Amino acid sequence: MPKTVTASTLVLAAIRERVAALHAAVDPDTEPVPALEDPAVGTHDIGSEDTSAEDGGTSVTLPATDDETPDDDIPVVGEEDGLDLERLADALADLDAVVTGFASLIEDSHLGALRAELAWARSTVEETRALDGTVDVLEELVEDLDPTLRQGPVEARVGIVVASRTAQSSDAVAGMLAQPEWTSLLAHADQLVLTAPIAGGKPKHATKVLARALADADAAAREAADAAVAQAQGSDHATEPALGAVATAAATVATTAGVTRGVLGKQARKLGDAADALAGALDERRRTEAVAHWLVDLADLAHRAGEPSFTYGVLHAEARARRAAADEALAAAVTAYTKPKLHKWLKDLS
Repeated sequence: MPKTVTASTLVLAAIRERVAALHAAVDPDTEPVPALEDPAVGTHDIGSEDTSAEDGGTSVTLPATDDETPDDDIPVVGEEDGLDLERLADALADLDAVVTGFASLIEDSHLGALRAELAWARSTVEETRALDGTVDVLEELVEDLDPTLRQGPVEARVGIVVASRTAQSSDAVAGMLAQPEWTSLLAHADQLVLTAPIAGGKPKHATKVLARALADADAAAREAADAAVAQAQGSDHATEPALGAVATAAATVATTAGVTRGVLGKQARKLGDAADALAGALDERRRTEAVAHWLVDLADLAHRAGEPSFTYGVLHAEARARRAAADEALAAAVTAYTKPKLHKWLKDLS
């Protein structure tokens, strides 16, 4: 990385990249507003999975009606047309992580409004992403089921419930994009790029300034992880606020480390990789727990419609086993992330 690189240039480049991605996610044919010169340095985005908005799957049961008895040829999930929700979720999460990780360097009176708007948008979009993840696990369990254990129109019953929930989530996202708050979010994001109110304009201070930002994000993630360890083990709730806070904080660390690793080196990369692994473990834990809740409701719905519920019990046992494995993986990820040697170097730099 050139010695002329400043923290402000690097952070602005990261913001520009993510604002452009946000515009492209909702309208691929529209050029984003920012028109500043590209900096002479690249950014290295480690990437992250944000699991802050979690779907507990506790209310999927629908009233059984006479025309609700499914046909065997109904698919489990249909492909969605139109907006790429995964791309939109990633763009929102990435921009949120950058403005959170480098908030101490951003001198913009509208930053608070932008962060509030991002939280509002993510609460809707991430719910849809969480739903998709839950459906993926459910499909895997059904696909791997021993055919001799299938009783009743299981795939079709799952398809009815999934289609209903997917339609609701898609409608919510479409409604979000039509709100004035969404227009305001884009305007604030564009303004942040165009006015470029980023502190840290001296190259000689780049290492210290960026290390301090990463250290702040790291401290927040470790604090959240410490608070969640006891709550995560053996709990029956997929929407634990403590776990959501860890996922959000881990995503911020992963993204912040990705932006700064060109200056801070391989230690930043290792920290970002550990944070990314923690976020992934949290996502798997949430999905497996959500599926277990779904299967309880599916069994109830099938029973009230006069269908055998035995198969859902078998699937539920598999989901609980997968949840137990996810608990172990989460504990290992927390242990790996909280190792002192992964963080000590930051204190020396910042």
